[in-house]
Amino acid sequence: MKNLKIAAFLLFATAAVSAQDLKTDEVPANLQSKFNTAYTNVTDVEWEKKGDHYKVEFEINKMDHDVWYDAEGNVIKSEIEISASELPSAISSAVKARYADYKIDTVEVSEEGGKKTYEVEIEKGWTKERKLILDASGKILHDKED
Repeated sequence: MKNLKIAAFLLFATAAVSAQDLKTDEVPANLQSKFNTAYTNVTDVEWEKKGDHYKVEFEINKMDHDVWYDAEGNVIKSEIEISASELPSAISSAVKARYADYKIDTVEVSEEGGKKTYEVEIEKGWTKERKLILDASGKILHDKED
């Protein structure tokens, strides 16, 4: 039992060290400037530092956004929640072709290294859910029952 408590403590301590929540005034000015220029009408802004990168989580029109910056203020990754109606036709067509009897629940667009992927969660009734990851052309890269 003692070993279990020690292991749990170490796991929690490691997680706490790897990501550090920041107050707005603790975020470097150049990052604040880049963020404020790129995004307006934001709510629920939360910053954290993960290693050498800064992550900001926020909402625009009740849709979640996550953006990772390096110390120079360059965007290295972003994840943006969008509505199903905003999906490019190649993505929605691929989902409908493979899962015509499913309904699109949530959609998140990720961009990293110049490549976009779409994470589409679909559902059928109350019990069947799937998580799909597609590239910009509509090719399914990952398909998992959720």
